Amino acid sequence: MHTATDHEIEAAAVELVDREQQGRRWLTWSFIFCPCHLPVSMAVSAAMFGGSTLGALISRNTLGVGLILGAVYAIGVAIGFSHLRLAKNNGGCGDRSCAI
Repeated sequence: MHTATDHEIEAAAVELVDREQQGRRWLTWSFIFCPCHLPVSMAVSAAMFGGSTLGALISRNTLGVGLILGAVYAIGVAIGFSHLRLAKNNGGCGDRSCAI
């Protein structure tokens, strides 16, 4: 039987902290694309890209851009919560509790 050394235990703890921080980063960045921020993000996009081809594309396809941003938000939140659940479960997902 193999017993974990202090180095292995420390490495596992660091990995769990890194996993939690990665999940928090995914959540933080995905909330930028939250549909409730859509009016603000569309206005900022129009100001940044106004007069360009990308600005014209955004202004003419607001529904498509909104759907894409909503999908990016949903995927980012799912990945973020998956990382947080994995960190909470000490890296194990035997009962499929980490599945998206």
